[in-house]
Amino acid sequence: MSRTDQRQTGFTLVELLVVIAIIGILIGMLLPAVQSVRAAARRTVCANNLRQISLSVLNYESAHGYFPENQIGPGEANGAGGFETGYYSWLVPILPHIEQNNLHDLFDLRVNNGDGDGYKVSDTHINANAVSTLVPTFLCPSDEPNTENEVILGSANPAPGNYAANAGWPSYSSGFSGERATPGRYNGVISLRHPSSPVSWHGNSRIGFAHVSDGSSNTALVSERLIQSGNSATAINNGDERLRSLHIVERVESQPEIVDQMASSHAHVFESAHIGRSWSSGSPLTAPTYMHVQTPNSTIGHYNTSMEQGDFVVTPSSQHTNGINLGMTDGSIHFVSDSISPEVWWAIGGRNDGRAETLSN
Repeated sequence: MSRTDQRQTGFTLVELLVVIAIIGILIGMLLPAVQSVRAAARRTVCANNLRQISLSVLNYESAHGYFPENQIGPGEANGAGGFETGYYSWLVPILPHIEQNNLHDLFDLRVNNGDGDGYKVSDTHINANAVSTLVPTFLCPSDEPNTENEVILGSANPAPGNYAANAGWPSYSSGFSGERATPGRYNGVISLRHPSSPVSWHGNSRIGFAHVSDGSSNTALVSERLIQSGNSATAINNGDERLRSLHIVERVESQPEIVDQMASSHAHVFESAHIGRSWSSGSPLTAPTYMHVQTPNSTIGHYNTSMEQGDFVVTPSSQHTNGINLGMTDGSIHFVSDSISPEVWWAIGGRNDGRAETLSN
């Protein structure tokens, strides 16, 4: 057999380069699809977290006759050198309903959940181990927050959380077009309460299904919002603008007017620094609550009295594409687009505003 009759079985350099180029193109085509699948999976996990939390809230209401409350201030002195319960978020009492009985038992509910100012917790506090415990159900997998919170929240290093309860409209809101008396009574679902210094607009702290007159399927219960990770003024100012809190001038305004005013407001670092960093704290700076003013993934804001009264206009936000997950008071979970009508968003935020708007999956 001559050499010319021998067949070559290997690749030529040109053929090898062509194969490599084809593989590269295929990878380039597959990568967005893989990323999309992963994002969808994370969004599904987030929705499942919301479902567990929502059902736990409903189970709590069934057992007690009212929804859990969020304590924005300290308790009253009990006469024995200590305090009754204060500064606990609404997530603490639902722990047994998400199979976190042991964590619930770590909390000493006879003392204020914080040192001094209420939102900081030292490593010597009796609740230090409890507040520093990360709860996977309280974290959206699409968000990757900084869990080093000692600088902002104290040496106990409280654990963050992504999920927040519907606190309705600010007390200064006069409604859609001025029809609401001001200051208006609290119209969210999970009540705000200041144990030692009651706030008049908070009204009844024991809100149950009977108080949701717009209907449970028409009223928001729990949503998600991003967690502040910046530990310095520079990091916060250069970070996600959805976590920079804008100052709102204190005067009676309709919902549209508050939105317009926020567009020209300036951010404050202090109010922005604490958002979402502690799932267990009810203090307004850190509390897992939000309000229905700005539509999802828009800016957030605060009033001068936000820290004393819980009137903190936090807006739901997420790392999901074009929207956020939202749980309604009937236990249903929806993905809400950033482009939702402001009027619908305001309506589902109020439990008794007389406007019944329904979200469809």
